[in-house]
Amino acid sequence: CIYIYIQLLSAFHHQLPPTSQSPPLSFLPSSEVETLVKMGQQHDHSLGNIIGGNELLEAQARAWNHTFNYMISMALKCIVDLGVPDAISKSPEQPVSLSNLAAAIPLHPSKNDALRRLMRPLTHAGFFTTTAVLAGGEEAEDHYSLTTAGKLLLRGGPQSPFIELFLDATTMTLWGMLSAWYLYSADAVPFEAGHDGASFWECMEKDPAQKKAFYETMVGDSKLVAGVLVSECREVFDGVESLVDVGGGTGTMAVAIARAFPKLNCTVFDLPHVVAGVKEKGGGDVENLHVVGGSMFEKIPPADAVLLKWILHDWDDEGCLKILKCCREAVAGDEEKKKKKGKVIIVVLTPKINLT
Repeated sequence: CIYIYIQLLSAFHHQLPPTSQSPPLSFLPSSEVETLVKMGQQHDHSLGNIIGGNELLEAQARAWNHTFNYMISMALKCIVDLGVPDAISKSPEQPVSLSNLAAAIPLHPSKNDALRRLMRPLTHAGFFTTTAVLAGGEEAEDHYSLTTAGKLLLRGGPQSPFIELFLDATTMTLWGMLSAWYLYSADAVPFEAGHDGASFWECMEKDPAQKKAFYETMVGDSKLVAGVLVSECREVFDGVESLVDVGGGTGTMAVAIARAFPKLNCTVFDLPHVVAGVKEKGGGDVENLHVVGGSMFEKIPPADAVLLKWILHDWDDEGCLKILKCCREAVAGDEEKKKKKGKVIIVVLTPKINLT
């Protein structure tokens, strides 16, 4: 009941233009509407005005939406764990009926109806489309298809390992420590407070499974971003003869750029143990690809352009300044090249916050 209440309010908010009246309350029992209206008409001494019932209801819906948003994240992880996107993609029936979908995944027989409830919020969130199909004189059954966002969740797709890594139980537990970190901890970030002062990178080196998941996540993301970068932002590379992908990991991004621009010398730059084997793992046939090991806090190889993809959000202000100073030195060039301005290309992580 609470879930439906929240979703209806969200739907109303998105469908009504800014100048529209508040959404009707006909979907609520009349007794509940009367109670809410009476509550809203009470004088609010802190604001010094009268709050209408609908305004109060919308304010409560906003608070509830943000309180329960984690349910969408957990539902998303659940359908990836169950292999729902892959089952829909591989099914000869398109769209796929709920009963056939349930039969195609390792679902407990008692959870068929629960699967429908799991699919509903994710359909509303834009990962699936649903169609009610009436077969024979029987009751209509929901049928599902993947949206573009849903296709990103396929095994081997760019978002599947991302979800598995960042919605892992260990990672999510750290968010529960946020208040304690602000109140009691001198550690730089909550992660360190939950790991006896050790950084994410230090912990990853000690956990092969997490390390594997992290690099799979970065590879998947880099494939997606690289495709957009070389097709939609080609002008960024105009006049660039050499480029260094700083923190380039296993080279996915640099390989894609090097293949798209054969005359552009691309260098993968990361810690020595990270870039070891880049050529053998996928860049061996790319002649204009180079590999250099080192620290981006000390010195970055000189080039016409430096690329920072998903780098700066990992560090505090002091760390970012060190990286950017090294970038400036790298693109400054020698006296001969100073006539041509260097470029620092930054791809930033700025997730859109849903305020409704």
